[in-house]
Amino acid sequence: MSNTIASRFSLKRNNVKTFLFFLVFTSFLWIFIQFSKNYTQEVDITIKYINIPKDKIINSNSDHTIRMTLNGNGFRLMSHKWSSPTLELNAEDAVLKKQEKYFFYLDKESSVLKSKLDFKGKVLALQKDTLQLLLDQNSQKKIPVKVNQKIAYAIGYGSDKGVKISPDSVTVKGPSQIIDTIQYVYTEDLNLENLNIDHISKLKIKSENLPGTITIQPKQIKASVSVSKFTEGNQKVPVTIYNIPEGTDVKIFPKEISVVYRVGLDRYNEINARDFLIVADYAKISEKSSFLTLELKEKPEAIHDVRMQKKQVEFVVLK
Repeated sequence: MSNTIASRFSLKRNNVKTFLFFLVFTSFLWIFIQFSKNYTQEVDITIKYINIPKDKIINSNSDHTIRMTLNGNGFRLMSHKWSSPTLELNAEDAVLKKQEKYFFYLDKESSVLKSKLDFKGKVLALQKDTLQLLLDQNSQKKIPVKVNQKIAYAIGYGSDKGVKISPDSVTVKGPSQIIDTIQYVYTEDLNLENLNIDHISKLKIKSENLPGTITIQPKQIKASVSVSKFTEGNQKVPVTIYNIPEGTDVKIFPKEISVVYRVGLDRYNEINARDFLIVADYAKISEKSSFLTLELKEKPEAIHDVRMQKKQVEFVVLK
């Protein structure tokens, strides 16, 4: 009894295998027959230009794609539909050149066209029969780099030099009419909080707002911040008066103004009153005023958060 069941099971298994074999075989046969038939298909062809003069660059308004109607068997069309076909055009073979404009004529009956496309079917139609290549003068220049920065130092710390970058400029290449309008390039943001030690990082140059025809080298710069302990300094600075009329004696009160600032401990002893210049312009006083407005004209680069304790001084005129 068990041998009979086993024999029936083996027979059924063989029948299933046979069925699956013929199913797969007929499926492949059907696919082969279908793909052997001729079809018509619209295909977008990418245009690639070669042998562009070294001092030129391709304008974005050039023809970069063309739609063609192709006819051929399914295998040929499938390869062109899935492989993003490219039509390569040599700038030296342009049928017409007008200054920075190059024109190429396409003939749908041409064997050369089909050879470049590596297509053995028929080209039934072209979106247009003339392609236009526009060139711009390719130029380059050095452009300064600016850092978008937001730095908060820890209490009692600061930097007398701020953010230093290397390099401080980049080489920008592209169409001259665009290059000439670029004054600066900017980096990604540098945001630092509670900073109390030296910092070094690499920042990418932001290029997303620039045209695609523009290239930048290098694409990133190094940013460094030297941090030191800071303390408060104070200097008594004499006031200098400008534009006093000849024969007029002007007395001011007070004669010196306290200037308060923050400075690194390592630079503290370098700062003295001679590094500052506070001025008052006598020519700017009003008739009824008895005060002169003060301006801080000069100060050391190493100090920060500078403020004068007084913004005005009283004066009297002695004749």
